[in-house]
Amino acid sequence: MAKKNNLDALQDLENQNANNDDVSTDNKQTSVKKETEKIKDNSPNTLDGYRILENYQLPQNGMFYPEYWKFAYRSPEANEIANFSTIQDTDQTGMIQAVEDLIRKCVVIWDTQKDRQISTGEILDGHRQFFLLLIREYYLPGTPIEYSAICSFCHEAMEIDLKAKNLKYEEFSKEILKIYDGRKFSFVTDSGTIEFLAPTLNTSTKILKYLMRTYKDNTSDKNIQEEKIVYDKKFLLIAPYLFETGDETIKQIIQKYKQISKDSSLMQEYIEIINKLKLDNFSEIDNVCEHCGSEEEAPVRFPGGWKNLFIRKTTISKYFN
Repeated sequence: MAKKNNLDALQDLENQNANNDDVSTDNKQTSVKKETEKIKDNSPNTLDGYRILENYQLPQNGMFYPEYWKFAYRSPEANEIANFSTIQDTDQTGMIQAVEDLIRKCVVIWDTQKDRQISTGEILDGHRQFFLLLIREYYLPGTPIEYSAICSFCHEAMEIDLKAKNLKYEEFSKEILKIYDGRKFSFVTDSGTIEFLAPTLNTSTKILKYLMRTYKDNTSDKNIQEEKIVYDKKFLLIAPYLFETGDETIKQIIQKYKQISKDSSLMQEYIEIINKLKLDNFSEIDNVCEHCGSEEEAPVRFPGGWKNLFIRKTTISKYFN
């Protein structure tokens, strides 16, 4: 119920001038934008503990989400951090699930057009790191992830501050926007129209759970024969791009993949789209060397490991290396 109240407050901010008949729609939007522009690292605009995230602050200026979706996020609670900190960095599957679970708990999305809440699972799969860092920055204000990298120009060690806003993403052409409706891509190719939902947390999780279940249940030759598709690397590459509604079952996705596999030209078109449609963040961020002033690229790193991502420095820290 508390989350619904927060969402109501978010909606109230959007409609705060609704009772003023003399105020135009443009003025209302300008008023809301002024409110959201108050969001700064040190003085965020909050509603009952939730920070409002205006669409232009999202990766790629929010171009991959409907403009009428409004995002807000909160700081995680102590028990949520405790659960997150139990993951092992060697457990890649567990790490993916823990990150997603934290995002689902701390982020809310409100559809202002339909006046309803949207599942947080509709966040793009490639934006996991952005939302994870955003949540961490709320929980640990003023304590960015810090590490050193070597400047390629002067060869001195330069200090890196990793923040959500520093992540870099592919810049897409206007042609991409023309074939994207805020949720789905529609590529016109020689083979016809290739249409798919942008990979989300929901669809990626559906595939991951299927893989985990299959590996666990492959105790007989019959199961291995029936489910050998999970060992097909091309299937694992293409599967996230085969959803059109997000409601498809994995068996439906497998059947669609098998049909595509029969057409080598169509398969090649899918692979080309997937290789060029980079929706996740780059593995480097921009940085300015404090010694020589050169602009450098530095790798995105989590030097303390994932499980220590939310560990704050306290008086106890002096007892440990």
